[in-house]
Amino acid sequence: MTRTVPLSHDIAGAGPLLVAVHGITEDRRSWDRVPLAEHVRTLAGDVHELVASLGDGEPPLVVGHSFGGVVATAYASRFPVRGVVDVDQRLDVAPLPEQVAQTMRGPGFEDFMRSFFRPFYGELDPAVAAELDEHRQLRQDVVAGAWTPLLDLGAPELTAWMRDLTTLPPSTAYLSLHGLPVDEGYATWLRAQIPGAVVETAPAATHYPHLADPAWFVQRLIAFDAAP
Repeated sequence: MTRTVPLSHDIAGAGPLLVAVHGITEDRRSWDRVPLAEHVRTLAGDVHELVASLGDGEPPLVVGHSFGGVVATAYASRFPVRGVVDVDQRLDVAPLPEQVAQTMRGPGFEDFMRSFFRPFYGELDPAVAAELDEHRQLRQDVVAGAWTPLLDLGAPELTAWMRDLTTLPPSTAYLSLHGLPVDEGYATWLRAQIPGAVVETAPAATHYPHLADPAWFVQRLIAFDAAP
């Protein structure tokens, strides 16, 4: 039997529905600096049941940051959406090295995760980075559970898993928005998986482009959502 776990979420604003999914080790507060509610109706979460509970049947624009980009993509592979925005999450993933896998499930987990995130801040305002650090939730069971495919699957199995996740309905609008550098090879790979996907570089070099320039980020979402 599958047990549904209620998700912590906020609903704010008016207008078309947008689902904002935070990254792993973070929570819905990581979206607080982004003024989405001025333009759309938002909730942070990753389960269709929560969206369906709103009762209006409106397909959402699904926005996911970091691991939330994987969740947003998986959502679109199963349920109707207006579009997907993946914020700084590459989907051409590979199995984690054995040493890393052991650390993820061993006593060095917290130190590893803190050092893992540190280089990702880049050009992000140090005060915002400090706020992220303060709120970061390093739950080993949650992180290891979410990363199970990377920890347990071999390369062929992981490739098949990702191919299934990125099989979206034809003509799904998809924006892959990156603060950290990605090469043209990734753009080519992604368009082979999701025809018509757009890969763009954000103005600030950081894993958190939505927090580096929230006003720019919101306007980019509005333009993407309005595109034919």
